[in-house]
Amino acid sequence: MKIKDIASGIGCTAGSASIAAKRLERAGLVKRERGEKDERIVTVTLAKKGVKKLDSWRRGQLVSMSALFEPLSAREKRVLHGILEKALVAGGDLPMSTGSTRGRRI
Repeated sequence: MKIKDIASGIGCTAGSASIAAKRLERAGLVKRERGEKDERIVTVTLAKKGVKKLDSWRRGQLVSMSALFEPLSAREKRVLHGILEKALVAGGDLPMSTGSTRGRRI
């Protein structure tokens, strides 16, 4: 992914994203490569260590989220899912054709 796209996605300047990428590269989490035709273009990819770290973080998030929603009944989870889905669709973060629960009785 290009530095400018990363910056745009996280809402910071390209300079800030570039500094962060350099630090992540020093930590062995990402690799940075300059463009062959235009060296100003820098592409960042996850290194093996970065992939492992991300996978570990995702597993931790899954455990945390599961624990957070455990006290809810099945019906409460369905209602919450419907509310969150509706909010995401309205915000443009979720396409309408995702096999949603809209129109189904909960």
